[in-house]
Amino acid sequence: MTRKTGCCDFHCHLDDDCFAANRWQIIDRCFASGLDRIITVANPFKKTSLALSEEILSRYQEIYAVCGAHPHQADQYSREVEKDIFAFFKKSKIVAIGEVGLDFHYDFASRENQRYTFKRQIAMARDLNLPLVIHSRNAEAEVLTMLEDEKFNLPVVFHCFTGDKHAAAEIVRRGYNISLSGIITFKKADALRDIAKTIPLQQLFSETDAPYLSPEPKRGETNSPLGVIPVVEKIAAVKEIDEAQIKDAISQNLTRLITRN
Repeated sequence: MTRKTGCCDFHCHLDDDCFAANRWQIIDRCFASGLDRIITVANPFKKTSLALSEEILSRYQEIYAVCGAHPHQADQYSREVEKDIFAFFKKSKIVAIGEVGLDFHYDFASRENQRYTFKRQIAMARDLNLPLVIHSRNAEAEVLTMLEDEKFNLPVVFHCFTGDKHAAAEIVRRGYNISLSGIITFKKADALRDIAKTIPLQQLFSETDAPYLSPEPKRGETNSPLGVIPVVEKIAAVKEIDEAQIKDAISQNLTRLITRN
């Protein structure tokens, strides 16, 4: 009998073209290997992503989705995109608006448009009574300010956290959540590992961001949700806590997030 790992991948991109040749085999292998649940990201700017995400959700009861306007695409944002997000929510297991936020590292979209788009995503999350999954690069302070200015009082998860210890402390203080990816295994990620020690278990998630960010020693290869297993192993080692306790805590956090109603 396959041993259950109980790991949860809070954030991946199962719609990515790199999975086209063997998407269903990869997903089946993840659950056969004991993964508990997977959250995939649906891209509202691509009709093909929305359709494929719907098919994934219909095939697998253990897979849920988030959907939202990524800051990289803020220059292309429109009310038509909003309509597609609402329509996707009505017929799929969308559990949060995401990934949304600000990216001042790449600046693929103007900062003005990023701020406008993020504000619209906050409003949509409030209207739909959904949490927010945040993408933030070099922008944690402003993201936190906007959440405060908009008086957003639903759950928030900062996915693939790469901010500093001060941002992490403020996120935790506000009762928000932090999701850690394969970056925690990278050789030069000592600062992130130090931050991981400070995150309370009840505010912690694990993820892959697959097909990106494969953990060591497979860094640079195509990642899959199975990459969450070494992420959890590293979190447990850093926090000096049994792996089972980490898995149980993250599973409970995910259950709490998706069953609030």
